[in-house]
Amino acid sequence: MAKLRLLILFGGATNEYENSCTTAVSILRTLQDEQYEIVPVGISKKGRWFFFPGDIDEIENGTWSENPDCSPAVLSPDPAHRGVLILEDGSYTLKRIDVVFSVLQGRYGEDGSVQGLCELSHIPYVGNGVLGSAVCRNKAFTHALLNAAGIATPHWVAVSQRNLSQLEHEYERIENKLEYPVYVKPAGCNDSIASGPANSRAELAAHVKRAFTQDSTVLVEEYVKGREFRIGVFGYDLPFASFVGEITADGMTVPAELDDATSQTIRELAITAYQTLECRSLALFDIFWTERGDILFGEVNTMPELTENDIYPELMSDLGMRYRYLLEKLIEQAVEHADR
Repeated sequence: MAKLRLLILFGGATNEYENSCTTAVSILRTLQDEQYEIVPVGISKKGRWFFFPGDIDEIENGTWSENPDCSPAVLSPDPAHRGVLILEDGSYTLKRIDVVFSVLQGRYGEDGSVQGLCELSHIPYVGNGVLGSAVCRNKAFTHALLNAAGIATPHWVAVSQRNLSQLEHEYERIENKLEYPVYVKPAGCNDSIASGPANSRAELAAHVKRAFTQDSTVLVEEYVKGREFRIGVFGYDLPFASFVGEITADGMTVPAELDDATSQTIRELAITAYQTLECRSLALFDIFWTERGDILFGEVNTMPELTENDIYPELMSDLGMRYRYLLEKLIEQAVEHADR
């Protein structure tokens, strides 16, 4: 039986580069056997693509891109190629690919960019499609679609870069809708430096201006107090939700200490949210149960970190999907979905 040729795409020119590399190491070590032929392609912090034939330890210690055997590479958008072009000795060689498993995170990884490239190439790929990736990457669009579907989120206001000349008016609009403290963050990227709570107009202005250095839209939310949960969803046509996990000072408790009715409500809402946002394959939801008793959906991660000890695999493991089996099913479903 022929091996499945699997392209693992990792790294990326984002602040989530290290997380992506860590996930890649875990997947590579788990799947390197007689079932798969692994083709590692990394994107450096400067955005350069390389075929990496070296040792997995080099990805783990951050030196992989310095390996002299790295070759410039690109995933061809030409469906006749259905593979990656690798520059060796002054000419390109084609290595055909059966499945792309991109573990890129953040901008250019979870925003539909790479997903669109895979669509052009006609190569099956693990994870969410172009629309679901793009929608979930922009927190303002995510909130708007969930609210339209009747799913509650933290109260929020979006500020667009087109309104930079009238920010004082925008601050008034925010204060008319939200009470301090509020939480400010770029709508399209995860950046702890550009995000944070504001307790006054002055702090709000400082955070908004900082967030605009990372994205063209800024999201301002009510500051939520209460219990914090995570829930994973898996699948395509008939997705299913994990048990609810609660984030605590000691890590995550699965299942969370909730009554059956509340737990079931959250799981059903997660599946509705998943379908509303055009998700497929996998997604990880942040959920809050506020002090006033509301269940609120926060951010959606369409390519969560996937080492064996990360939250999404832990949630799926509690359902009986052990780590290797989870990876195999993600790959298998990518092929099945593309065949349809």
